[in-house]
Amino acid sequence: MSIPEVAKKLDKDIYTITNWEKGIELPSLAQLERLAYIVYKVPLAVFFLPEPPEEPSINRQFRTIPEQEITLLPSALMLKVKEGQYYQEVLKDLFNGKNPVTNPIFKKYSNIQLDSNNVADSIRKDLRINRQIQSSFKDTTEAFKYYREQLENAGIFVFQQTLKKYCRGYSLYDEEFPIIVLNSSEISDTGKNFTLFHELSHLLLNMGGLTNDYTYQSNNHEEIFCNKLSSNILVDNDELLEDNLIRSNNSIEWSDKILKKLAHDFKVSQEVVLRKLLDLDLTTSKFYNLKREDWIQKLPIKKKGSGGDFYRNKLSKLGNHYTIIILSNLYNGRINPYQASEYLGLKINQIPQIERLVFK
Repeated sequence: MSIPEVAKKLDKDIYTITNWEKGIELPSLAQLERLAYIVYKVPLAVFFLPEPPEEPSINRQFRTIPEQEITLLPSALMLKVKEGQYYQEVLKDLFNGKNPVTNPIFKKYSNIQLDSNNVADSIRKDLRINRQIQSSFKDTTEAFKYYREQLENAGIFVFQQTLKKYCRGYSLYDEEFPIIVLNSSEISDTGKNFTLFHELSHLLLNMGGLTNDYTYQSNNHEEIFCNKLSSNILVDNDELLEDNLIRSNNSIEWSDKILKKLAHDFKVSQEVVLRKLLDLDLTTSKFYNLKREDWIQKLPIKKKGSGGDFYRNKLSKLGNHYTIIILSNLYNGRINPYQASEYLGLKINQIPQIERLVFK
């Protein structure tokens, strides 16, 4: 981040920030806290280290994205990724570097191959996903909450950030604490669900990933695999082919009525359903692309709201799992209230509000 950007975030002039960097002047503790928690999204202790800590290279995380595309990613997104790395460091510290799940899903499938045909079926069984459960969800939001909980119980923490139009989500690989971060700005949770399993697929390949327009249309083998595996986890091939709506359609074209019904049952988008039909040679690329363009043009514009309830939004972004871990460590004396507030991104006097939400 440039000095002018830092100055703007702190509402300071450029000369003050420059003097801080040169050691001519020193920021107050309150200013350091704002630098740590608001600007750079790092622990306060970082500013007291003799040397800045080494951070994992973004290029190594997002290996499927060419170097020239990496350089085009906005600095605001890079700050969000840094915040994600911070969550990983917090988890490593609290669990002494060892994932609390005995056999986390990313280790179980660590030798996954790009041509693995049965892996989606196995993952669906491990995460307890089937059409009966999917059709019982009230909506895609309820489905998202279920998928998130299942993944976190399987050893992968899921966070949300306001990523605007930068990307739909990303994942950061780690041998013990890989994480998935989704865009809370998505219009609906339908897109989140696909991105969730797309990024899971990246982690199963022992790499991080980033879902944006470039990777969605990429011809990269890993990206194609991740798209297909995500689709197969959300919609089982056999369950789809056994549906009477599929069996009774004798055309390569599919009506919106049929696609909407199948999308509702599986709690996915119509595009995911049609993409499955394309993969199964039940439609053509021409028909798929025409429908996709039509859906993109009809996408609703997300209206700016009032921001909603601060504490509910905070809990939604951090997740119950992560929040409970922080609070549990606070209760047993492993961390103090100041550390808890740092890990949660809250003031100390705001912690009771989050407690009431989590344990209501």
